[in-house]
Amino acid sequence: MKQDRYDEFQIAKRHRLGYQALFLTISLIIVNGIIKMNHIWADPLMEMLVLLYIPVTYLTVMLILKGAYTSKKVKNPNVYIPMFGLVALFGWYVFIQSLWYDTFILIEGGKLTNSSGILFQTIFF
Repeated sequence: MKQDRYDEFQIAKRHRLGYQALFLTISLIIVNGIIKMNHIWADPLMEMLVLLYIPVTYLTVMLILKGAYTSKKVKNPNVYIPMFGLVALFGWYVFIQSLWYDTFILIEGGKLTNSSGILFQTIFF
C-alpha cells in the first residue's frame, strides 16, 4: 500500500512527535499518581481533561510548527486557521458568559472544579 499523502520527512516527524506526546502523557500520569497520594487536586473528570489536553495541545502545535500537520495535497494550509479561530471565538464567548453570570469557579475547596473545563477547552483551541 502506497502512502503518497505525506512524504517520508513528514511521516518521520509525525512519528517522533507522537512518541514525544506519548512520553509526556505517561509522565503526567505518573506525576498525577504521585500527587494524588497526598492531595486530591481535581475531580476525576477534570483530571482526565487536564491530562489529555496538555499532550494533545503539545502534539497539535508541534505538528503545525514542524510542517507535518497537513498533507502534500493541501495547497493552502492557512484555510485551517479561520476554522480554528471560529471555534476559539465560540469558546471564549462561552467562557466570558460564564464569568458574566458568576457560574465559573476555577478552584473551590483546594480542588479544580468541573466548570474550569470550559477554560481548558478554550485554551486548547
